[in-house]
Amino acid sequence: MQVLVSNIMMINEKDRFDALLRDRGVHPIWPEVNQFMPEAQCLEYAGDVDGWLAGDDQITEAVLQAYLPRLKVISKWGTGIDSIDLEAAQRLNVPVCNSPGAFRDAVGEYAIGLLLAATRRLARTDRMIRAGEWPKGRFPGMAGKTMGVVGYGAIGQGVGQRARGLGMDVIAHDPKLTDAPDGTQIVSFDELLNRADVICLCCNQTPENYHLINADTLSRARDQVILCNVARGGLVDEAALIAALESGKVAAAALDVFEQEPLPTDHPLLGFENVAVSSHNANSTVQAIEYVHENTLKNLFQHLGL
Repeated sequence: MQVLVSNIMMINEKDRFDALLRDRGVHPIWPEVNQFMPEAQCLEYAGDVDGWLAGDDQITEAVLQAYLPRLKVISKWGTGIDSIDLEAAQRLNVPVCNSPGAFRDAVGEYAIGLLLAATRRLARTDRMIRAGEWPKGRFPGMAGKTMGVVGYGAIGQGVGQRARGLGMDVIAHDPKLTDAPDGTQIVSFDELLNRADVICLCCNQTPENYHLINADTLSRARDQVILCNVARGGLVDEAALIAALESGKVAAAALDVFEQEPLPTDHPLLGFENVAVSSHNANSTVQAIEYVHENTLKNLFQHLGL
């Protein structure tokens, strides 16, 4: 059997997983991947694989059709499966597996850390001290503010739990929920914009919520709103965010994901001292990553009968 390995996390440990797969009698195929495989690159391997250890690859209906009848399973590394045409996969009887809830704690912790880096200038202060300065800035704290979480699944609930630990009130918007398991108030998106001092994006990206944060929604948000995105880059219209940062409508932004990744070194967002950036790496705890490695392989082997 042949398995396509296109997720960055396993590619980064190629020797380890190449040996592990071969020990199970599987021949791995290792493409050159820059973050994810676009549709055209996916099609290059059509008909060659029995299983797919996928990343955020553009797995469209055309790709699925081309991989049949040989493809038995797509085992997605991680939780997000919005890059896969799930309706087509179901119709074509291609199982799609992931690791739901795996990053609740890892991303919840990171979101708060990134938020504090943006608002309290933690990284900038560190750099200034290393350069011989001794800054004494004054910045807004989180206690007493309202955190509005968009997408209240496992990760959103993890963010909410930690926000309460900072003394914040928490509200959430999630079209799939009327009640939250932890008792958080579920509100409309308009009400969240009206009430939230901090907006944290923890939802999947869909065609319906592409550029959910745009010039219009930012204009309806509270003045001096703070934005945190640990979900998907396409949820935010970056041009609108830049304009809102310049005008002061947005007081700070904490961003782990972007419309283009890696982020270009000349990107305007890098010019703001009140913007903290990260490398789409909020899931980066040893425990979470090892669990997902194990679960992703388990899903693959189960569907291949190994």
